[in-house]
Amino acid sequence: MKLKGMIMDRRTLMLGLALAAAPAMAWAQAKPPVKLSKVFPFLDKYLALPPSERNRFALGYKMKLNGQPPGALKAAIVEADGRRTPMVFAADGRVTRLPTAAQLATASFVSDAPADAKFGVSLDLEPLAPLATEYAARDLEAAVTQANAGIAKSAGLVGFAAPKMTGVIFLGSGSGKARLAGGREVALPLDSNGPYYNPKTTPGAVTLLLAKTPGRLSFKGK
Repeated sequence: MKLKGMIMDRRTLMLGLALAAAPAMAWAQAKPPVKLSKVFPFLDKYLALPPSERNRFALGYKMKLNGQPPGALKAAIVEADGRRTPMVFAADGRVTRLPTAAQLATASFVSDAPADAKFGVSLDLEPLAPLATEYAARDLEAAVTQANAGIAKSAGLVGFAAPKMTGVIFLGSGSGKARLAGGREVALPLDSNGPYYNPKTTPGAVTLLLAKTPGRLSFKGK
């Protein structure tokens, strides 16, 4: 499915961004400055939701430089008054700290990449829950419910997130099981990313038990 030049699958939106980078060694001269809102699409829609309506899910952004994680790329958020906030990337390119609503409205993105560098950004809807080997099923069901409510409330997120979120994937956990109200345990279903919990297909689940701590949680779509 294409959306204004963007390629979308069930959980992740890939953007081919023509981000103009500052020339190497000319760190102060973005050519031209790139609006931060173009680097973090849909984040304004998410931040516009009341905090109590987004405390169980978040948007996660991953950046690539010429098709690869940015590695040692030096990049920063530059505000209208010249203040700089360095952007920090995890090994896989994930942005470890997202901009504020105020920065998103007025700030720009700059980097020390060559002027002809090609940037890309992917984003996920992610449950907000600590990484662990045991979860209360009701907490993850609440995250799914809240994420779908946020999608429905925001036209921008509707465009990103269709289809509807149905459950939570435990990436890298290997396997898992659900303990039901009566004490019986059933195996969680698996997809290519790991075990997942769908409240509708595993009714009566009370506790979710994983073989190992997941590297990350993600929502599963229809």
